Amino acid sequence: MAGSLAALKNLPCPAGDNCNAFQCLFKHNKDANTTVTAKSSEQPLVNTTATAIPSPDQASPRKRIKLDSTISSSSSSETTEKPPAASGRSSLVRSQVKNDPGAMSLQDETAIRKAPEPSSPVSTQSSNTLASSSAGQSSKSIPKAAPKADPKKPEALNPRLLKSSPAKHDTRLKLVKALHEQYVRLNTGLKKEIGKGASKLILSDQDLIVKTLDDEQEIAIKRYQIYANAIRNKIMTYKRMTVAQWKEERILATKDNNAENEEDSPAKPEPIVTGLTPPQEVDFLHRLVWPLSGLEKYGYVASIPSVEDIEKAKESVEASGNVEVCDRCTRRFQVFPGRRGEDGALTSNGSCTYHPGKVYFTERGPGKLSKAQKKYRCCHQNVDDDSGGCTTAPTHVFKTTDPNRLASLLNFAETPPNPNVPTDRAICFDCEMGYTVYGLELIRLTALSWPSYELLLDILVQPFGEVLDLNTRYSGVTPEHMVSAERWSPGDDCKPNNAAPTDSTKRSEKPKLKLVPSPKVARDLLFSLISPDTPLVGHGLENDLNAARIIHHTCIDSVLLFPHRRGLPHRNGLRMLMETLLNQKIQKEADETAPEGHDSAEDARAAGELVRLKVRDEWKDLQMKGWSLKDGEIIAP
Repeated sequence: MAGSLAALKNLPCPAGDNCNAFQCLFKHNKDANTTVTAKSSEQPLVNTTATAIPSPDQASPRKRIKLDSTISSSSSSETTEKPPAASGRSSLVRSQVKNDPGAMSLQDETAIRKAPEPSSPVSTQSSNTLASSSAGQSSKSIPKAAPKADPKKPEALNPRLLKSSPAKHDTRLKLVKALHEQYVRLNTGLKKEIGKGASKLILSDQDLIVKTLDDEQEIAIKRYQIYANAIRNKIMTYKRMTVAQWKEERILATKDNNAENEEDSPAKPEPIVTGLTPPQEVDFLHRLVWPLSGLEKYGYVASIPSVEDIEKAKESVEASGNVEVCDRCTRRFQVFPGRRGEDGALTSNGSCTYHPGKVYFTERGPGKLSKAQKKYRCCHQNVDDDSGGCTTAPTHVFKTTDPNRLASLLNFAETPPNPNVPTDRAICFDCEMGYTVYGLELIRLTALSWPSYELLLDILVQPFGEVLDLNTRYSGVTPEHMVSAERWSPGDDCKPNNAAPTDSTKRSEKPKLKLVPSPKVARDLLFSLISPDTPLVGHGLENDLNAARIIHHTCIDSVLLFPHRRGLPHRNGLRMLMETLLNQKIQKEADETAPEGHDSAEDARAAGELVRLKVRDEWKDLQMKGWSLKDGEIIAP
C-alpha cells in the first residue's frame, strides 16, 4: 500500500496549481522546487562541516584553514563557505522532508554521504611532500657511505641450514665432505707447485670450508630437484681436475674478486673547482683572514713578549727547580738541562707509563640506567680503571704554552718586509715538534705554495735542548732521520734530495731532508719566502707559529674556517675534516698500531685543500649576491 501511494508522487496532480488538498499524493511543481532547495542546502552543510565545525555558541563561522598552493586549487571547488543562516534553513528543510513521504524516498535514493575531511589528507600529503623533498636534498648533499663488510665468523664443515632441504642432513654432510676433500687435494698440490710466489691463489683452511659450503648451498637452492646428481657431478669434476686446471680456475676467481672490490670501493674525491684563476684565488684569500686579536686565550700570540715578562718567566722556572708535570702520565718530575752531574740523566722519577691512544665513548647498553663508557683506543681499557697505562717510555716529557716562557728560549719575531716575494704568493705551512728538556720544540718545518702545492721548503731542525722524545708517532721524525740527515749550509737548497709527492696516495718513501742547526735558522728560511701580506695557510696555526716563534697577521686557519659545533677551544681534526668534507683519507699510517707518524707536507696540502673548498663556497655565495669578475678582478655589485 505504501509503495503504490509513493508511486502517485511521480504523477502530476489533475487539479494542477488549483489543488487545495492538504499533503496531496500527486506531484506538484512546488514539491520539485522544495526538493531542489533541500538538496542545495544540505550539500554545503556537509562539506562545510567536514572542513571546520563551528561550536553552537559561535557568533560567526570559523575561518577556513589555508592549504598548500598545490592542494587549495583542487579543494576550493569542493569546499564552499557556509552561509550565515544555513543552520536555520537546514532545520526547516529537514522538517519539510520529514513530513513529506515523497521527499523521504528521494532522501533514501540520494543518501547524504559523509564528506572526507580535507585536513588529515592535506596534512598527510604535505608532510609526505616535505619528507620526500628533504630526503631528496639530503641524498644529494651527503654522499652515501660505502657499507663496511662485517668480519665473517669461522664456520665448521657442516651443511648450512636451509628453509627447504633437498636431502637428509647425513646425505648432505657426506657430499660436503667429499667435495671438501677434492678442494683440499687441489689446493695442497697448488701450494707445493708454486710455493710462496702466488699466495693469493692459495686458499686457507677456513676459505676452503667456506667455498665448499657456498658451492653446496648454491646447488641445493638452484638445483633442488636434481640435487643429488648435480652435487655428485661437481665432485667428479673436481676429482678429475688437475692442479694446472685448478690454478687457472683460481686465477680467474682472483680477477673476479679484484673487479668486485674495485666496484665496491668508494668513489674518488672530486677535484675542487673554484671558478677562479690561481692569482684570483690568492686575492680572494685575503677575505678569509682572521684577526689574531681576541684569540690570545686560545694560544695565538699577537704581540712580542716584553723583556720584563721574559725575565719573570725565567725566575719562576729557576725557583721551581725545573719541576714539571708530565704531558703523558701527569706525574711530576725534574728536568736537568745539560744533564745531571752525578749520572748524566735528563729527567728524574724513572720511566713513564701511559696510554698513547685517545679516549672514546662506547655505545650505551640497554636500559635507562646504562651509561656510555670512556675507553682508550690503544688498549680499549676503561678510563676509570686504575691500570696506569699500557705503554712505557724511558723518560717523562712536558710542554709549555706560556708565551713568556717560550720567548725565554727564543723570542718571537714579526714577519719582516720582503720586497722579493711575489704579491700573488700564498704559503701552506706546517711544523712537527718533539719533546726536549725545554718542552716541545720545532724539529721539522715544511712550506708549500698555494694553490699549486709546489714544495718550497722542507727541512729538519736541530732543537736547542737535549731530545727526550721525538714524538715519532705524530711527528714522523725518527732518530735515524736526525742522525743520517745531511747538514745544511748557507746557500744550499732547502728542498729534499728525493722530494716525494705531497699527495698521500702517491708517497712511497720518506724524503731525505737536510738538517738546519737551530729553530732560528729555520725561521729565517721561512721569512725569505714570505712577507707580512703573504697569506699563511694551515690547520691549528697557533701551534706551528709558536713552535717557530713567528707572529704573522695574515693567517688563514682551517680550524677557524670550519669551527667545532661547541666552539673554541674544541677543534675539528684535520683528518676528520678531510674525510667528511672532501672524501679523502690522510695520515693513514698515524694510528695506534703504526709508528710512522704524520707527514708535514701532507698535512700542509690537506689544510690548503680545505681552504680552497672554503674559497669555492664563499665565491658561490658572493656570485648569488651579484658579485662578478671583470678584467680579472672581483667586482662588487
